[in-house]
This record gives sequence, structure tokens and C-alpha cells, in this order.
Amino acid sequence: MARSKRLRECEITSLRQDPRSNSTESEFDTESDSEPSSEPDSQSQSQIQEQANVGYDEIVEIVDEQGNVRTKRGVTRAKDVWSLPGGEKIVVSCNKFGQPVKKSGGILGGWLGTVARKANLCPIHYPTWKKMPNSFKINIINLTRSKFSIPSKECVNAWILKSVSRKWKGYKYELKAKYKVNDQTEQQIASTVPNEIMPQQWIDLVRIWFSEKSELYSRIGKMARANVKTPHTTGSMSFARKRQEFEDENHREPSRIQFFASTHKQKDGNYINDTSKRLVEKCMTEVAKRSVSSESPDAIFQLENEVFGKLIGKEQYGRVRGYGLGPSPTQVFGPQAQFRFMDNAEQNSVELQSQMKTMQNNYESKLAEMQQNYDTKLAEMQQDFQSQLNQVASMLQIFARSSNNLGGVASQFPDFARSSDSGNAGENPAPDIWFT
Repeated sequence: MARSKRLRECEITSLRQDPRSNSTESEFDTESDSEPSSEPDSQSQSQIQEQANVGYDEIVEIVDEQGNVRTKRGVTRAKDVWSLPGGEKIVVSCNKFGQPVKKSGGILGGWLGTVARKANLCPIHYPTWKKMPNSFKINIINLTRSKFSIPSKECVNAWILKSVSRKWKGYKYELKAKYKVNDQTEQQIASTVPNEIMPQQWIDLVRIWFSEKSELYSRIGKMARANVKTPHTTGSMSFARKRQEFEDENHREPSRIQFFASTHKQKDGNYINDTSKRLVEKCMTEVAKRSVSSESPDAIFQLENEVFGKLIGKEQYGRVRGYGLGPSPTQVFGPQAQFRFMDNAEQNSVELQSQMKTMQNNYESKLAEMQQNYDTKLAEMQQDFQSQLNQVASMLQIFARSSNNLGGVASQFPDFARSSDSGNAGENPAPDIWFT
């Protein structure tokens, strides 16, 4: 009763509030990929339900029971996980918040969407996910870990259940949009049971649709959806995977402003709307006013996050806009984040020292290689030079022997040379030289 009364008060307050009179705090209401809409025609449904038949054309690692890992290149669809050979699991990597990332994370998210649609795994006749018995939730975790090799952390288990919960709600909204016709009564809709749904579950679900609480949730959801001014453009890709993609490309974590800008632009580089563009420009103007040129990149990163947080207003309970499904404000901004920041700084320092050591080793190795090449070249040049000297010396010896032979022949005919010109001595005396 207390909860219903609070919901009615919330509805009355929302209905009385003029959407055009929003304060600066709510001027830039953003869309979060961790919050499902209460309406089946929501623009965020593509983010809620990663399609099971979407292919991911990247490399995937698969491990068997013996621990042998093989890689699979090409298109892998989420629904193909059901046909994996026994004992084989898809290896999934997670970020520091326990969120699955990269291609394997997309496959896991899509596969959990197929789990949420199976009546024997996720019955749809429970009014809320909290009412779902724990036995179903435990079974989902065990089934997931039998198909995927994922870190054995509690935050990963929590992410799995949150993801299935969101997709389970999305599936029920989809059924409501398809079968709840305005001019039909509860009995008429309940009598037409879809083939994939158990009859009793369908009857109970239709009863929930026509309850006062469900109608109230629907109206509140429509109003909340109407207040979203900055829809994202990531489609079915989760914010965690998008953030990891940014980190892989830029080798650093994006600030909240940078990530907002990258997730609210279309393919042509333009913002999805003027509100998104105005938010980014306002943030960067404020950062420019408060920053100095001598500040470190880490200080600028913290300043951009602080400015963005103030402009978008108060976070929803247990959620942080721009981080996707899972991380809480305490994890992102609390002591854990500070320790993680210091750990990252220390790790970066170690990595930098390692890189410097590697560069030094490479330099010394290159220098030694150049010295060795120089010594080898010098030895080859000396050898060639000595060979040429030997050739010149041999040629000189041959020439010397030839000169000696010529000198011996001339010495045998000196008188003949003089007598041949004696008759002309009075006119043109011949020179008294034979060879010089």
C-alpha cells in the first residue's frame, strides 16, 4: 500500500510539472543504456535487446574442458552458443567493473537475450524481477558459466542477472505492444495464447497488464521517456563495449565529456540533436575557464568529469550515466575509484619504466648490431684493400721484369745504332742516346 501511494504521488507530481520549466539540473536529461524504458516503443529498445542473430566478425577464443584454447575467426551469432560442443566455452573478457567487453561480450549479451525469452528459464508471469524465485536466477548463472568462460567475480554474476532482468522486461514490453489491443478485454487477450508461451504464464501476464499498478507504471514510464533530451547513437552496442573500444584506440580511458560526445554523434560526425551539441560545448567552455595550461592530463580528466557531472545533474540511484549496466556511483566516484586510480597510476608508471627499459635494450642491441656490422665491414674492406695491394705489387714485379729484359736487349746493339747514322754526321748528327 505504501509503495502504491508513493507511485500515485509521483504520478501526480509528474503530471503537474511543466516539461518546459525544467531547471538547469535537468536541462540535459540523458539516456542511459542501463535503464530500460517502460514503453515497448521506446527508442532504447535496440540498446535493451542485443539481437541473437547479429553476427560479430572478429576473433573469438574457445576453451575446452582440458584447457586447450582455439581461436575462431568470422561471424559468430549469439544463438549459435546453444549448439556449442559439450565442454566448450567462449572466453569472455571483462573490464574493471565486471562488464563483458569486446566481441565475446557482445555474444554473451545477445545470448542472454535468448535466455530471457525461454519460459522454462525466465517465466514471464512474475510481476517484477524481484519476485522471480532465486532458483531461476541461480540456474541462469550456472547455465551461463557452462557456456562462457568468465571471471569468477561476484560483480560479474550481478551483471549477468541485471542483463537478463533488463532483457526479460524488454521481452514483456514487446509482447504487450504486440498483443494488448486497446479495444480488447482481458479475457479476449488471455484466450489467444502465443505458441512460444505457456498458457498459464500468459493468462497471469495479461492479468498483470490490466492491473492498476501496471497502468500506473506505464504512464510514469511514458512521461520519463518524454523527458529524455539526448538519446545515444550506440545502437545495440553496450556502453561498456563502446568505452573499451575507445580505450583500445586511444590507449587511455575517456572522460565523461569525451564519451558522451562519441556516443551522441551520428555516422557523419554530427550530433544527434542540438541539445547534445550544446551540452558538450557548455562543458568544454567551463573546462577551459577552470583549467590552466600546466595541468597534467590526469587533472584535466578529473576536471572534465566534475564539470560534466554538475551539468547533467544528480545521478539516478545506483547508476552512473555513461557507464552502462552494472557500475554504481560508489564504484565510479567513491574510495574504490580512488584506489583504482592510484593503482592505475602505479601500473602506468611500471609500464612506462618497462617501456623505457625495452627501448634501452633495443637501443643497446641495435648499437651492438651496428658495431658488429661495422667491424665486419671494416674487416672486409681491409681484406679487399690488401688483396688489391697484392695485385698491384704483383703487377709491379711483372713490369720490373719486363723493363729489365728490354734494357738487356738494347745494350747488345749500341755501335750499330751509331754507325747507321755516321754518313749523315755532317748534316744532322744523330743524338747520342738510345734509351733514356
